[in-house]
Amino acid sequence: MIVAVHALLGSTIARLCRTRVQAALAGAASHALADMLPHRDLDIPEEALLLAGALSLVVAARGVDSREFAGALGASLPDLENLIGRLAAIPDERLVLPTHRSHHGRRTTGFEGQLAMATLGVISLLIPGCDSEDTGQRGNALA
Repeated sequence: MIVAVHALLGSTIARLCRTRVQAALAGAASHALADMLPHRDLDIPEEALLLAGALSLVVAARGVDSREFAGALGASLPDLENLIGRLAAIPDERLVLPTHRSHHGRRTTGFEGQLAMATLGVISLLIPGCDSEDTGQRGNALA
C-alpha cells in the first residue's frame, strides 16, 4: 500500500477516537488491515514525496497536535520496516510485521482501490468535526 494512503486512512479513522494515543494505535491497526488488500507499491522517492504531501495536508487541515495527525503517523510508521528492508535488501520473508511478510496483499498493476481510499481520506479532512476537542485543534482548516 502506498504509505500516503495509509496516512490518509489513519487520519480518517482517528476521527472516531477520543485521544491522540487511541488515534495512533487505531492508525497502526488500520495499516495491517490495508496491507492485506491487493495493492501496488511505488519506488522510495515517490513514496516519500506523496507521504510528505499527505502529512502536510493533515497538518494544514487539522494541526500537528490533532488526533488526525496522530492517526496518520500511526498508520505510516510501520512502513519504516519496508523502507529499511528495501534499503538493506532484506527479503520480505525476513521482515518482522506479519502483513509485510506472509499476509501482504497480492500485487496488482492498478491504483484504483488506493486512489479511492486516498480520496475518502482527503474528503474526511474537509468535513468539520463535531466535538469541541476537534474544533479547538483544527488550526487553519481547509474547509
